[in-house]
Amino acid sequence: MRFLAVLATVFLTAPALAYQPGEVILRSGAATVSPDVSSSTLSLGDTELAGTAADVDDGSAMGITATLMLNNRWGVELVAASPFSHDLSVSGLGETFDLGEATHLPPTLLLQYYPDLPLAGVQPYVGLGVNYTIFFEEEVSREANDLFAGLGASGGADLTLGDSVGLAAEAGVDFAFGADQRWLFNVAVWWMDIDTDAEVKVPGVGSIRADVEVDPLVYMAGIGYRF
Repeated sequence: MRFLAVLATVFLTAPALAYQPGEVILRSGAATVSPDVSSSTLSLGDTELAGTAADVDDGSAMGITATLMLNNRWGVELVAASPFSHDLSVSGLGETFDLGEATHLPPTLLLQYYPDLPLAGVQPYVGLGVNYTIFFEEEVSREANDLFAGLGASGGADLTLGDSVGLAAEAGVDFAFGADQRWLFNVAVWWMDIDTDAEVKVPGVGSIRADVEVDPLVYMAGIGYRF
């Protein structure tokens, strides 16, 4: 109880956290992309492979964001990251098998709102914007190529994932520390509307396609600084 009382006193007596027009806020930390996947049934040419679906595993990387404060309540944020790598799999062919992996970058631009709340040293915010996801370095696994060889493939398969443009939303909180409240501990979460057309070209067999809604939540915790 004494600890809670001291903590409450700190928050109530600490100076209010006020962002100023023209300030730039940089935040960086460990980010995890956690997909909420919905996949169409895979098709080989015009034939649907009943009961099949694609899946995308979690991926982690270093995230970085930069916010320019337009005034003390509104800001514009650019979200970037080091490349995220994801394992891809397919289910419904007797057992789940490893399809391969792909890498992506999710540059995102958002308009942010910072509400005026009586929380000393604490500043929550929300944002809404647009995400552009770029997929690259797609690779088919040896397990998948072995499976395709058993179906009569005449060579290694080639995997492509189409880029995506969609909505993005976020919520986050800054906790200021330091004598001048320039340093921040930050936690944030984004939802991103990411849809991709996946295609595996198998020589001698044909093209396997699926529409995949990735729609991940992205979590980040890290440190920030106000310039």
